[in-house]
Amino acid sequence: MSTTTTDRSVPYAEEIEQRYGLDLTTAEVLRHALRFVALQMQLKINTAALSPLLNETNDFGIGLLAPHAPDRDLDFDAVAMATSAPAHYVINQFYARMAIERWGADRFRPGDVLIYNDPYQGGSHVNDVGALMPIFHGDRLMGFAVSITHWLDIGGPVPGGLGAGLQRDMYAEGIKLSPRLLYRGGELVQETMELFTEQTRIPDLSLNDLQVVRSALQLGVDMAERYIERYGAETYIAASQYTLDYSERAVRRALMEIPDGVYEAEDHLDNDADGNPMLLRCTVRKHADRIEVDYSGSCREEWFGYASQWSDTVSAAHLGVGAILESIGISPNAGGFRPIHVVVPPGSCLHALPPMSTNAGHTMLFTKALNLVKLAVSQAAESLAVGENYDDVGVLGFAGMDTRGPAPAPFVAMRVYSGPYGGSARSDGCSFTLVEGGNCVEPSLELDEISYPVLMLAKEFVADTAGAGRHRGGPATRAVLVPRTDVESIFQLDQCRFPTKGVFGGHPGSRASITVHRKALDDWIAGNELGSGEVVAGFADPGTGQPVAPDTEDARFMLSKRAGVPFGTGDVVVFQTAGGGGHGDPAERDAVDVRQDLRDGIYSSEQAARGGATGKGV
Repeated sequence: MSTTTTDRSVPYAEEIEQRYGLDLTTAEVLRHALRFVALQMQLKINTAALSPLLNETNDFGIGLLAPHAPDRDLDFDAVAMATSAPAHYVINQFYARMAIERWGADRFRPGDVLIYNDPYQGGSHVNDVGALMPIFHGDRLMGFAVSITHWLDIGGPVPGGLGAGLQRDMYAEGIKLSPRLLYRGGELVQETMELFTEQTRIPDLSLNDLQVVRSALQLGVDMAERYIERYGAETYIAASQYTLDYSERAVRRALMEIPDGVYEAEDHLDNDADGNPMLLRCTVRKHADRIEVDYSGSCREEWFGYASQWSDTVSAAHLGVGAILESIGISPNAGGFRPIHVVVPPGSCLHALPPMSTNAGHTMLFTKALNLVKLAVSQAAESLAVGENYDDVGVLGFAGMDTRGPAPAPFVAMRVYSGPYGGSARSDGCSFTLVEGGNCVEPSLELDEISYPVLMLAKEFVADTAGAGRHRGGPATRAVLVPRTDVESIFQLDQCRFPTKGVFGGHPGSRASITVHRKALDDWIAGNELGSGEVVAGFADPGTGQPVAPDTEDARFMLSKRAGVPFGTGDVVVFQTAGGGGHGDPAERDAVDVRQDLRDGIYSSEQAARGGATGKGV
């Protein structure tokens, strides 16, 4: 049952009992209990997985689906999600529902675990592997424990899977699984396990982590079943309905704070496979307690990974609205999705059709779709406006043979880089965190250096890269790495072609870039100046390969998303994110804040802090 605009936003206790058949205390206890279950499932993954993407980075989503109860408007809705990668909150429901429908809800038995990773069945990309386990009360199906975990390697020709420019279509992406049993009645299905141990480059991690996923799902099932046993099946179902409606009411109430109107924004992805910018458009229509996000006008899908799934885009739209409504402070679930409607034209780059590859496009287009919502709603009121963040899930990965041990062993090392946010009406932009769709953390540098033949030489903020404003954006982050063996790389980094946008008079931030200094490790150790280096991603002189300003005659743009680029032992690779856009006129920046910026090295001069000098790479 959905709440309308005429309903009281916070029902009285007697209204709760009349509507749901629950006393308010029980309803609230179970609402919080459902979220607690999801958080415990997340902790299980964190503490037992071997993949750094799961045990440290948090690149997964996990939680519970409500029962199927049409009389209470329940249809396996995502009723509770943990705090790991928000990009999976919405997708988890689509992914799981399609797998349930394809498999058949009546076929499940206690202890079954279904696994799947077909992006064209409600998912995102093949590296995100979905799994679910049924919750029973006697013979009655009471919902599911569900997860999406990012697999470090899923087979196929590109180590790590993100093969922008190499994977032309979905047939070049790696293992693709229609729904099948990983566990049948609690017993491992060996044939399914062998798909991961025999077809991927990291069978040891796969063997462990598939069992960890099953263990986390089992924990969720056990905890949910104990609550059902204690309170009864009908009370559990009613509490699921209450939990979803609670989130819906909170979102509708928060939406009333946005002025009604139609707001538009556009942006570009740096390049497609041919080097051409890709146009993305978004129209937000806000009326009362409802909002529509329409991506019509975005460019068409492109081969070689420059496309994403509709489920990614719908998830991005919901999270973009949620980022604006930061004050609602509620747990994520499908109830909060109800007031948000999304339009994504099929065949566009944000709604790929088979057989397009979406493995690389998943991250880069998802992030663009999310930020477009923020940029559009920023026009509604200065108090809601926020400068553009680094607008990317920046990725740099190396694959090769690790020769440090007694025998060479294949390795895949991938790091997702955080960056700065734009300034807002209330404060400067955060200097270092992952985009909203991630909520992930960067793993320990020391752990990476122990695990892989890669050294991190430096990691630092870069002066004069933050977009100036009354509230400035955050500065760019520069990471300096060196492989200790010959490797092939994968990288995705946006805003190398276009600077991030400021709002309400705020200045843009700096552009991103990747450069390499060949065989320069000894020079670095000696403290010698490394010079300009060779541009890997960004604007380069076509003759020398060195960095040049974008408006330089004959400047060549080097694609910022590629796979298979070789780096040699001792090559020094410099990976730099974009700077965040500013909010408001920089001439109005408080003098105390300017002095603090100079002390902290955010700007090199007061002129730069006031917007009189452009940041590096702008």
